[in-house]
Amino acid sequence: MEENVAVETIESNAVIEKKDTINKVPRGFIPAWSTRSVSFAVNAVLFMQMTFYATDVVGLSAGLVGTIILLSKVVEALSNFLVVFIDRTHTKFGKARPYELFIIPLWILTIMLFSTPNWGMTGKAIYVFILYTLVDCFCITFLTGSDIIYLGRSLKGDVRRAKVLSASGIIVTLFAAAIGILLPILMGTWGKQPGGWTKISLVLGVPFLIIGLIRFIFIKEIEEGGDAEQQQQIPFKATFNAMIKNKYILILAGAIFVQFVSGGMSAFSTYYFNSIVGNLSMLSVIGIIGLISPFVLLFFPLAMRKIGAMNFVRAGIVLMVIGNGLKYFAGNNIGLLLVDNFIAAVGIIPLTMMVGIFTLQCMDYGEWKTGVRVEGGLNAIVNFTNKIGTGLGSGLVGLIMSIAGYVGTAHVQTASAKTAIVWGYSLIPALLSVIILVILHFYDLDKKIGGIQEEIAARKAK
Repeated sequence: MEENVAVETIESNAVIEKKDTINKVPRGFIPAWSTRSVSFAVNAVLFMQMTFYATDVVGLSAGLVGTIILLSKVVEALSNFLVVFIDRTHTKFGKARPYELFIIPLWILTIMLFSTPNWGMTGKAIYVFILYTLVDCFCITFLTGSDIIYLGRSLKGDVRRAKVLSASGIIVTLFAAAIGILLPILMGTWGKQPGGWTKISLVLGVPFLIIGLIRFIFIKEIEEGGDAEQQQQIPFKATFNAMIKNKYILILAGAIFVQFVSGGMSAFSTYYFNSIVGNLSMLSVIGIIGLISPFVLLFFPLAMRKIGAMNFVRAGIVLMVIGNGLKYFAGNNIGLLLVDNFIAAVGIIPLTMMVGIFTLQCMDYGEWKTGVRVEGGLNAIVNFTNKIGTGLGSGLVGLIMSIAGYVGTAHVQTASAKTAIVWGYSLIPALLSVIILVILHFYDLDKKIGGIQEEIAARKAK
């Protein structure tokens, strides 16, 4: 009797140990994986100042800048479907890994963009459009399009992937927050000097370009026998049909679209602190929030067990509505702005960090429903709506400011311009968050994915 109990105990401990081993992330994987994401995030923080740079430094009108961004995003959105070729990429480095090298032209072109030569108004507008479009259409498209595919092919298991995304999310957000604090200081110190923005972009670009290559060097894709042959046999028509029949990727893409419209309008924060608070450097104080808010991800495993991943995301969006709405009443009160921005920042983190996991779920769902596994194509849909949303949001900033009568070189802005800034900083993002909440009401795949994955495994085992 005692021997049987002992045997059962040993077997039980062996099962637990095996499960822990399966869910354990390889040593060094998380910091190595985070490097390119850190580089990309720092670039994004700098890139968000493009509208401000173009209006207040280069001297282009707000309406012209909005038009440039919108046109560029239309071109980029169409080029985004080049990501489907990732499904047909087969090199000695793997399928998605080679696209990591786009981090090099990303930083080079960004430095060139923030070094706009004085070629007259038309020349400067053309220069900004070309550089901005090259960054968006090729560098950002392939970097974002290959990211989650690279993770899926270098690490197996949803639990391990979730751990990587959560931990990496904290690391990336902390770096982005630190740069968010540093950048306004650099802008205040060098921003108005000749060549000042070139200095700023070089100080950030050179070290983070090098950091951005670490993931490519050290993380390899897991080889999967027969994968290349299988993908080459799938015609584009079958790939396209598998994409449009995946209702969950369309729901997810809709939510991401609205979120990135809101994110694209984040340039209003610079205008808000410049014209409403009256001190652009105080934006660095708000940036401190980014050093605290990402630790909400530590609660993600518990939240997944108690309420589920999507419910955790929905709860975060409710906080976004509250935080952005309260900004309307803050005025130039830094204390209130800190509280409001903290609430909104905590709210957006679950959706931002977990969209990759939901995209992988959609890939599994598509394979289960159609028998065809599409990775690059589904990621292209998410990135397409991402880019269109960002472009629309960024373009709207310039158009709204132009309609409201904003003049970047003026010392004092009109009442209508200030009203537009306040609404763009607070109420519009709050309304967009409500729309996201409504869209995600229809996403219930997280409740079904376990059974779907088991059925896929059973099919392959036959």
